[in-house]
Amino acid sequence: MDRMDDKRGEDRLDALWAEYRQACPDPEPSANFIPQVWQRIESRRRATSSLRHWAEACVMAALTLTLLIAAFLIPRYQRQPVYQSTYADVLAEADTLDYTLVLTGGDTR
Repeated sequence: MDRMDDKRGEDRLDALWAEYRQACPDPEPSANFIPQVWQRIESRRRATSSLRHWAEACVMAALTLTLLIAAFLIPRYQRQPVYQSTYADVLAEADTLDYTLVLTGGDTR
């Protein structure tokens, strides 16, 4: 039974290939075949080259704008840090007061 299905499938595939060959005949080889192929390729390239040109221009404009923001606007809006000392400096300063209280017996008046 499988062989009959395989044979019928092969027949259907052969019929499909024959129909395809009729719909898309082989081009006749001539001296102008390759130049005509390149002419079609170039015409398609021209259509997409204008789109590519605009895309490249937009990318360059975005890059320029990004660099301008980075170079001019960001430094203007950056603030100086609120604290000029490090965390260790703040802890050391806070601890000296506590040790002073302990050493003097708690009376710092």
